Amino acid sequence: MVIRLISVPDCMEFPEFHKVMRVLLGWEGDLGYIVRVHGQEFNSFRRKTRSKALCELKLHRQEKFLYICDTLHMWEWDVRVIDIEEGVEVDNFPVCLGGRGAAPPEHCGGPTGYRLMLKRQTDGTAMSDPLLLEAGIELFAAACPDQRAATWDLLRSTLGEAFRSLDRRLKECGTLRPDRFILSEANERLVELQQCGSFRL
Repeated sequence: MVIRLISVPDCMEFPEFHKVMRVLLGWEGDLGYIVRVHGQEFNSFRRKTRSKALCELKLHRQEKFLYICDTLHMWEWDVRVIDIEEGVEVDNFPVCLGGRGAAPPEHCGGPTGYRLMLKRQTDGTAMSDPLLLEAGIELFAAACPDQRAATWDLLRSTLGEAFRSLDRRLKECGTLRPDRFILSEANERLVELQQCGSFRL
């Protein structure tokens, strides 16, 4: 489970909140966002809704909303309001106060791809044991005798490509450490965002 505890001003608009979340996750690409709250949807694709500020949601303590970061892979995050405090004007930049778990790699194929990468890292080649895969395909073939042999050949090649893809992504990402979280690193990324001037409030 990945948790980030952040302090943000309530005047922050969705595009800036989205930018902060991507920076905290260490993600550089931007495939848009969706926010669902109180039966409404706000997203980065509609001009009318993308400039809304967090305060316009009128959330109370312990209320939450669904935030989808990366609309291609549909990474879903439950965002909960833990507390609401009076702030000061000079203290309007987001700060990460705590967290747990490493952010998934940005280009890992979404939640399913990430789970498969973790399993492949743990199980290694045992996950793609040719004898077990063939036994599984034979079970499918016995259960569906009307299917052509080409169907099972396609399944074999698809599984082979899937495991090659997992190995490629693991090689690109290096060893996955899903429990790793370092607070200072998260805040360093936020400071860099502030210094590069691409963030406005």
